[in-house]
Amino acid sequence: MQKLHRDLPSTRIWGYNGLFPGPTFHVFRGQPIRVLWRSALPEKHFLPIDTTVHGADHGAPEVRTVVHLHGGVTPDTSDGYPEAWFTPGFQQVGRYFTNAVYEYPNDQAATNLWYHDHAMGITRLNIYAGLAGMYILHDEEELSLGLPDGEFDIPLVLQDRSFRADGSLYYPAEPSPPVEGVDPSVLPDFFGKMNLVNGKVWPFIEVEPRKYRFRILNGANARFYGL
Repeated sequence: MQKLHRDLPSTRIWGYNGLFPGPTFHVFRGQPIRVLWRSALPEKHFLPIDTTVHGADHGAPEVRTVVHLHGGVTPDTSDGYPEAWFTPGFQQVGRYFTNAVYEYPNDQAATNLWYHDHAMGITRLNIYAGLAGMYILHDEEELSLGLPDGEFDIPLVLQDRSFRADGSLYYPAEPSPPVEGVDPSVLPDFFGKMNLVNGKVWPFIEVEPRKYRFRILNGANARFYGL
């Protein structure tokens, strides 16, 4: 349960380390890391699943997850293929699952990446539930530019969400018009009524009279942002 706005009741989310967005990785070029991704998600989803979508049929567990480092140059076994999903304790795994520990070589130029759920058939729902975070890669060239750093280097994760009056996340179960004979049915796209930055609805930040660096990620399901 996480407070997303002062006027909203707490919202149920799924998050890496229980946080929405997940923790920000700060890594350096040429220094590889290994990450053990584990799941403690429940058996039932709290968002509507269209089981007619490829990968979300009745032969797969309702809740499953796998992590993809978006834009990362990684070995195929650490790419987070949609069909490499797993469940808590790795009791069930997808057909492309190979290992629980992922290797990230970090052998690319400084850049802003993000990691997110990638499970076949329910990626949109798992990310909407909160499974996303920033992954920032630094290198010597970036450090030589004299850009703002430390507390003045701030990631901004932009996402949109809709809420019910009780604070819970709302995701529509059907498009308009609905798909005959399919309920719930997947939407071609979705636009939330509220915009969030770093997991807060319409937040603000108090700044000093100096330069800041903002690393901006569009983590919305379908929305474009004109900034």
